[in-house]
Amino acid sequence: MTSDSIRERSQRTLARAQAAYEADPSLAHTVWYGRVLGFRYRIEEAVAVFTAGLERFPDSFELLRQRGHRYLSTRRFDEGLADLTRAAELIEGMDEWTEPDGEGNELPVPATSIQFNTWYHLALAHYLLRDWDAAAAAYRQCLKWVRADDYDGLTACTDWLYMTLRRKGDEAGARALLETVPRDLPDEAFVEGPSYYRRLRMYRGELAPQDLLSPDKGSQQIHDLETIYATQGYGVGNWYLCEGDLARAREVFEQILQGRSRFAFGYIAAELDLKEMAGA
Repeated sequence: MTSDSIRERSQRTLARAQAAYEADPSLAHTVWYGRVLGFRYRIEEAVAVFTAGLERFPDSFELLRQRGHRYLSTRRFDEGLADLTRAAELIEGMDEWTEPDGEGNELPVPATSIQFNTWYHLALAHYLLRDWDAAAAAYRQCLKWVRADDYDGLTACTDWLYMTLRRKGDEAGARALLETVPRDLPDEAFVEGPSYYRRLRMYRGELAPQDLLSPDKGSQQIHDLETIYATQGYGVGNWYLCEGDLARAREVFEQILQGRSRFAFGYIAAELDLKEMAGA
């Protein structure tokens, strides 16, 4: 599928979501419209839609989880933590609940649960705020909600947990974690692409760091090469950092920031690490 056809489908999905929201700003229409704005990187507009929705539906765990996610995208880590913590409280004890797509969706959005997404982004908020213990605990909660066939979710959550364990100095725990991920998964097993899986393979010594710094888009249909580089590159930079090679870590982080994928979590984390390295 060409980039033009993906863009056209995205534009049609956005137009339908906006029309449905403007005709009826129900909870479902509000959540989906804000999500699609986020997919299009119109992040501040997405936050505004979620905020307006929370005025109408103040205890919506869906809106809190979504706004918390986008607060992280805009570097408002404390606000994101507050929203996501509240969302986690509201879904406590719920049966697994899949986040529904809106009508007329043409985007290949992986089907994931509110539980997975809330814990994943809550853990990331703790990571970005440098609370390693809380981040590790939240990622372990997230792993409990990974479905058996969801290799995107499994590898993403495992990778961030691995990085968290390395940052908190739990080397044995990090090594043991790598053995929980299947080997020899094909690219076709992933909806959004194998970037996180490639990072995990690198940690296990199956790929060289340079292999991840020369990404080939291949079967990864959703993300552009700069986003893939930010995702794969942050794993490499963090690995160098934990290995004590600060010069190479800085070089990789700086290269990530040369790209335009400023809303990618790898970009955000690299930005934060570079700032901390400059102040060290």
